[in-house]
Amino acid sequence: MKHQDRTLRIIGGNWRGRKITFPQHDGIRPTGDRVRETLFNWLMHDVEGSICLDMFSGTGALGLEALSRGAKKVIFLEKNRDLYERLKTVIEKLSLSERAKVIHADSIMYSYEKLNLEFDIIFLDPPFRKGLLNTVYNSLCKNKLFGKDSLIYVEAEEDLELSFMLWKEIKKTKVGQTQFVLYKNEG
Repeated sequence: MKHQDRTLRIIGGNWRGRKITFPQHDGIRPTGDRVRETLFNWLMHDVEGSICLDMFSGTGALGLEALSRGAKKVIFLEKNRDLYERLKTVIEKLSLSERAKVIHADSIMYSYEKLNLEFDIIFLDPPFRKGLLNTVYNSLCKNKLFGKDSLIYVEAEEDLELSFMLWKEIKKTKVGQTQFVLYKNEG
């Protein structure tokens, strides 16, 4: 039995109200409208002209929202072939190929030095209950993917203890069983 596609809506910026369909996939939890609204209110003065990394892209909701709101460049990393292909199609349809790059790769194993970029904003929404955040943090630090004052957004299960030495928590909220935290790099 084939899964039906799902729809997400861009909530602000140039493509406000634009609906995007993506393949239904087990384990994919697109960041909901309300949470994206809160996040981008937090980032209101930081998105315009920024270089962003959407590390576990899934539907691309966070990176697409950033592009809609004026991000200069977004790199999307997605391991699932169907989601990767769909995201590439969406980027082409929106004529964003100059400002967005979609990479089919495992975010943990990817060789980031190829990008030769330092990100202003990093979106981290890894699969839950897999213990990936510490590995991701170490990889980000090792690859020097963020600079002083870079912002890192983390979406995680509510009961997960989050502690990152170089990052200072600046905003936090919970919805249901998920915590949403914005950090600033101070290392």
